Amino acid sequence: MDNKILDLSFVALESLVDDQYKFVVLTSTGVRRPDNETEGLIGILQNAPGINEAAVVRVIGVSNLQVNDAIAINAFVKAEYVSATDAGKGKTAAGALAYARALVLGASGAEDDLASVLLNGQVPGITQTGWFITTVTTDVTAGVRTYTAAELIGGLILRDPSGANRSDVSPAAADIVAGYAGGIVGSSFEFAIRNDANAAETITLTAGAGVTLSGTMTIAQSNSKRFLCRLDNVGSGTEAVTVYSLGTFVH
Repeated sequence: MDNKILDLSFVALESLVDDQYKFVVLTSTGVRRPDNETEGLIGILQNAPGINEAAVVRVIGVSNLQVNDAIAINAFVKAEYVSATDAGKGKTAAGALAYARALVLGASGAEDDLASVLLNGQVPGITQTGWFITTVTTDVTAGVRTYTAAELIGGLILRDPSGANRSDVSPAAADIVAGYAGGIVGSSFEFAIRNDANAAETITLTAGAGVTLSGTMTIAQSNSKRFLCRLDNVGSGTEAVTVYSLGTFVH
């Protein structure tokens, strides 16, 4: 499926002979492959120019797009970055809608397939559903718990330590970033943990991989503590978040 509405021509700043139907980035002197997965994308390359040759870029319309995996119809896609010479394939933007540049109209079955996509506008749209949907988790595990991203993003955890102090673990930063739809650097959400112990047992939140903790993380019996989780890095393989304690109150 192909429907040209607006194609523009730019100078290829590097050899793009292997980059037809991939996303490219516009600079003051021409177009190149993306340097990361969060750059603004001018569109999809339609030809295969060598360095300093004319690069035809579809800015508006429907285009083929080489993708990095099987991607279904109606999925939003952004640019993948693997290396300086392997960048610009379509990649699902499910965990980072702010960087989505196209909507899949014709699905792909595997890596390097051509999907048909509708280019969307370059103004990012940030999905904030994580701020508005509350899920309450009740947990009575007699041992250490590693919370899931869905439990934190859900907003409220009712925790009974069941007989002893517990040092529970936050999800890994990569799981939090993946679970927070539309999250970009600086996105945040709040959650609370309530200690429902029937004796003098404490809960201490400890850090999963890629998570930095700021403030006091201990919650005494019959107390609740609020936290704020901020996304510090959403890049694939480099995800990082900080969890800040916001204060304790008796419930």
